[in-house]
Amino acid sequence: MQRITIIILAILISVPVVVKSRVRGIKPTPAAFSVVSSGARLIRISGDVRRPGLYPIGANSLTGDAIKMAMPDRSFKGLISTGSDLRPVAQGQHLQLALRKDGYGIITVGSLSSNERMILGMALDINDMAAADFDLLPGIGPIVAQRIIMYRQQNGGKMRVEELQAVEGIGEKRYKAIKVYF
Repeated sequence: MQRITIIILAILISVPVVVKSRVRGIKPTPAAFSVVSSGARLIRISGDVRRPGLYPIGANSLTGDAIKMAMPDRSFKGLISTGSDLRPVAQGQHLQLALRKDGYGIITVGSLSSNERMILGMALDINDMAAADFDLLPGIGPIVAQRIIMYRQQNGGKMRVEELQAVEGIGEKRYKAIKVYF
């Protein structure tokens, strides 16, 4: 009788432990760096600045204000307005400051590379990607990447993410694996 009681107690103690360990399951792998989701934008600033790099910046910040955060190499009279200095920054932008000899600066606005965007957990823009960018996606090699570019060109130069399924070599399984990047 005592042996049966011990076995029942052992089962009662071990069952919750086993069940609890199985319920946790597989957790999704986070991006190498998580993007701040409080309305802040993550941008890269480079060029004639003392502190080039990635900066989290407020959603309503202007491009000219963002450049000041990276501390230009030398004082300058002002920015030559190309209109970009008065625009709000957007997620994943790359701002580059070029200081001219006459004391004025010019801001060039571009985009982070697809590789950087993937590492930072940012969504990719399917319409701005080159074949080499598609090749970075899991399960997409250079041949399928070229097919995606051809499909996009043959359909007006723009495409939606769902249209990837129409590209030869991208089935439902591969589509599910890559759609999370867009």
